[in-house]
Amino acid sequence: MNITIIGAGFVGIVHAAVMAKQGNSVILYDINEKRIQGLQDFAKGLTDQLPIYEEGLPELLWGTTKKEKLSFTTDKVRAIQSADVIFITVGTPPGPNGKADLKHIDAVAKDIGETLQSYKLIVNKSTVPLGTAKRVENIIKQYYQGDFDVASNPETLAEGRAVRDSLYPDRIIAGVNSQKAKDIFKHLYAPFFFPQQEKIHIMGRESAELTKYACNTYLASQVVLTNAFANLAKEAGANWREMIPAILGDKRIGRFVHPGLGFGGSCFRKDVSQLYNTMKDYGLSEEDYTIFAKILEQNEEQKEKLNHAITNNLGEDLKDKTIAIWGLSFKKDTNDIRDAASLKIIPWLLERGAIVKAHDPEAEQEFLQAMKDVNTTNLTLCPDKYEATTAADLLFITNDWKCYRNPDFHHLKEKMKQVIILDGKDVLDYNEVKKHNFSYVSIGRPDLSPKTL
Repeated sequence: MNITIIGAGFVGIVHAAVMAKQGNSVILYDINEKRIQGLQDFAKGLTDQLPIYEEGLPELLWGTTKKEKLSFTTDKVRAIQSADVIFITVGTPPGPNGKADLKHIDAVAKDIGETLQSYKLIVNKSTVPLGTAKRVENIIKQYYQGDFDVASNPETLAEGRAVRDSLYPDRIIAGVNSQKAKDIFKHLYAPFFFPQQEKIHIMGRESAELTKYACNTYLASQVVLTNAFANLAKEAGANWREMIPAILGDKRIGRFVHPGLGFGGSCFRKDVSQLYNTMKDYGLSEEDYTIFAKILEQNEEQKEKLNHAITNNLGEDLKDKTIAIWGLSFKKDTNDIRDAASLKIIPWLLERGAIVKAHDPEAEQEFLQAMKDVNTTNLTLCPDKYEATTAADLLFITNDWKCYRNPDFHHLKEKMKQVIILDGKDVLDYNEVKKHNFSYVSIGRPDLSPKTL
């Protein structure tokens, strides 16, 4: 099948590579000439740099481009007219009021309408508010009166495991309003599930749009509940970590039970905000939608939960204090720093005069770009995690890369000025930390430091 992906961002690049892997002929189109040129150079072996970090993605791109199943272009007419199915994967960032900004979706719909000459199935792959499929349909009809369908197929990727999630999805959500569109979806995704076709969930377009928001809000609320319970456990002298196995023993409860500095990334906050606004727009009662505002409020507070532990251990004046930070991305296995805890913690430290030495395996350049409006004179990005701890008064772990899980505590003691660790993602072995006599503050477990939050 001939497929065009419009939008060479995180979702677009991964989806294009995976659909090409399944034997489809795929074109990835974007108006960003620099982005497309970079992908073309990567395919030719002229660079090893990709705009996103995802395990397995480089190999997938090399393999599919070598077999001529995947190509990249800025030629709008070629991309649209040569496709049987067009996936829209452009960004839908939140606006000032929390509502999704659909200007990129609208622009793509206009481009498609102006270019169509025959039937296409046009698919919203981006996460979009209720009614967006109809919105795209209406825009296209302003320019093209022929036969076409617009469907909803929201992505269900988790950053850090996007390739695996795409190659081996646990489900596909497809919102359609015609038998033709339904048949195309079943044909397109059949190779992923053969013979388990029941994992392709066909429904109405509005149902598919709402399903994505519902799933992300369930998950976001579980993160918030976990952190609230872990905060209570700590204050009450309980240990959340030893409670987790018993809680997970109840099969009705999901897997998001590890406490930390709240959720980040591009999805949860944006989707919960949009759902809050959607419920208000549809006239639901305040009792129905205020819970979503509370989810967002608690999550933002959680990101600063351990900031107080810094001043408790080092005093209010942080001038000339050296703080080591492990982790800049919002979680492990991705270079995405959107809504990351580091973007709250590091500016807070720099404003108070601290010297910050940070490490992340993949997200340094993305972090610097996000910090372009912050005075970073006292910030150093280190290529080695232990280099970041040289003469440090405190080590703050802000995400859960595997390389942070089992540090050499003897080496840390030699490197650090004071042996104080704040574990914002519950990654360290509690007994190992205790054995090596570190001061230790985490979320949900008793401190190993005489000073508490």
